[in-house]
Amino acid sequence: MTATQPIEPAASSSTLVTGADASFLVSDQTIPTPSAVVVEDVTDGPTKTGSEAEPQKKDWKKIIWDFVAKNWFLEGLAFAIIFAAIWPDLGKKGGYIRAEYTVTYGCVMLIFILSGLSLKTKVLIKSLADWKMHLAVQIISLGITPAIGYAVGKLLMLSPSFNETLAKGLIIACSTPTTISSNVLMTKQAGGDEAGALTNAVIGNILGVFITPSLIFAYVGSQVSGGYADTFKTLAITVVGPLFFGQLVQYFFPNLLPFLSKYVNLAILNSSMLLVLVWSVFCNTFSEHITDGLDAGSFIAIFFLDLGLFSSFSALAFWVSRVPFFKFSREATIAIVMCAATKTVALGIPIINIIYEDSPLLGIISAPLLVYHAEQLVVGAFLVSFLKKWLEKGNAADAEARRQLEQGEGGEVELTQ
Repeated sequence: MTATQPIEPAASSSTLVTGADASFLVSDQTIPTPSAVVVEDVTDGPTKTGSEAEPQKKDWKKIIWDFVAKNWFLEGLAFAIIFAAIWPDLGKKGGYIRAEYTVTYGCVMLIFILSGLSLKTKVLIKSLADWKMHLAVQIISLGITPAIGYAVGKLLMLSPSFNETLAKGLIIACSTPTTISSNVLMTKQAGGDEAGALTNAVIGNILGVFITPSLIFAYVGSQVSGGYADTFKTLAITVVGPLFFGQLVQYFFPNLLPFLSKYVNLAILNSSMLLVLVWSVFCNTFSEHITDGLDAGSFIAIFFLDLGLFSSFSALAFWVSRVPFFKFSREATIAIVMCAATKTVALGIPIINIIYEDSPLLGIISAPLLVYHAEQLVVGAFLVSFLKKWLEKGNAADAEARRQLEQGEGGEVELTQ
């Protein structure tokens, strides 16, 4: 019997996967193909490959657990809304936990302290040279997509059968900036410009603190419950102040974040606080019985509208980034697509909560953004696969063109970007 070489286990790597701008760790292992696995035979006959041996049974418990772990934020979102419907008095304003203080201030301030601790603003200095890329992303994200959302929302309001609050919520959803971390992860997974995506995530969320409320006042101003000055005063206390404080802590105590990360997953904590905020928002909605008699058709329409808008925004970003004038690389194109089309709930929900603090319609206003976020995570997974194949195909074509050029084949060879 011939001896076989021992098979070394394939290398594994860990990938940071984000849910609503929050993260958790999953294993991304490379498994040898069945034809490469050698199975010893106790007889002196020929060895059998894994494809000829009995197939291993699937561990369904592990598959189910991995799925649950990967989508924990979306599951938490569903649980928060259901729990709010069952016991709204617990988390409503003036309720048992006094959510107008504990949640509106406590959770929101903690969210942005943690964001300030983790935002890598030093990357801005290193990446500002690629100003065309950043300008393209921010114009699409905070200029074009809000305008499109406004046009769609206004058209929906013309229909007497469509819920007007949901239409305004759709406009608000389109007016929020890009996500904080999931866009960076998807860019990395697709092989794009990770540093460029990270820079635009930071720029977008800093600009969004000021631009998003302004867009909401401009597009949906008639239903805002407070004044412009009061809104920015609250934003300064609950968002800008904590964000700046977190940045100061990061600057003066650079070892604090790595130390805390050993004991607490700050990204999951951040996202958990966001779930508490969503839960409190819907507690107010259900306590006022706002959803009673609400047309289900409007919610179904929002589902498909959000899906169509995200797909359209992604296609628009791809088309703009491939205009020859800009000369963006394929890696930059991936980052632009991932940053320009995605929308954040981590900043969007707190801003909605501040502007519509006294409105029982908060839950309905927030619904389009929550649906958009869920869909961008699901569709984004397919988008990553498409863009990765597109990048590999383009790079292979360039490699072949260079080979022909070096060998003097075919005369002039044009390399694509």
